[in-house]
Amino acid sequence: MYEDWDRLYAEANLLNVPRVEGEISCFGMGGSGVVCDILSAFYPLVKDMKFADAVIAVSYSGNTTETLQVVRRALSMDKRVIAITSGGILSTLPVEKVLVRGGEQPRYAFPFLFLPLVKMLRPDLVREVIDSVNAMEAKRVAEDLLSHVRGKIPVFYASTYLGLAKRFKQEINENAKYPAFFGEIPEVNHNEVEGYAHGDSLYPVVFSSSEVDEVTARLVNARVIRVSGMRDVSLLIQSAGFLSVMLAREMGEDPTKLTRIPEGRRLVERIGG
Repeated sequence: MYEDWDRLYAEANLLNVPRVEGEISCFGMGGSGVVCDILSAFYPLVKDMKFADAVIAVSYSGNTTETLQVVRRALSMDKRVIAITSGGILSTLPVEKVLVRGGEQPRYAFPFLFLPLVKMLRPDLVREVIDSVNAMEAKRVAEDLLSHVRGKIPVFYASTYLGLAKRFKQEINENAKYPAFFGEIPEVNHNEVEGYAHGDSLYPVVFSSSEVDEVTARLVNARVIRVSGMRDVSLLIQSAGFLSVMLAREMGEDPTKLTRIPEGRRLVERIGG
């Protein structure tokens, strides 16, 4: 599932993307939207799109209700909207489109969604993203983490690289059908760290890039993974995939199968009308 990401990145690198500049807002849900969270460590994204010069909407299926609602609101505000999608309803709306190949689960198609965003906002980092993909090394990192996570509930923490922590959490939830959580530093230092007085079932991991991250790690006795730039991030994203699949196999779960998420989507579609 994650072994061929070098091929997927090479394919994604052939895509043409529009030029964007100024204040950018980026939105998506789940395995699509996390690309925005990860890139926010490398490009200052605007949270409120009313202040944005352009809105980038990421939806692999093109049918995500929440993303479509945001796009329609952005269009009503006469915003420039760029969609990264494989098709669906999103591709029929009057927006600029980066059309990617479909047929995968969004979490497996991460390279198709992430690299176009990098090409638009940080083209200088494209080579680092691609060159850092290494299945053998990513599996080594995953196997080491699995030896510690086994029998525990992993909790991932970060400040600058919060999107990376979120990605690990998502992958474990979806592929292994297993509980995992993430938290933002320094906020967790003012509340969540107290929970470790009775947190024997938890296994905390801190993606550290600052002294404040190291403080959190000491407070909860966390495993520390130091991150310094896109090369580390790219490798660790691949590691997250391998870790989740390894855990899925140990749990006897099919990482490709989803049951509750599709039902949730159907229910949300009814609410959205």
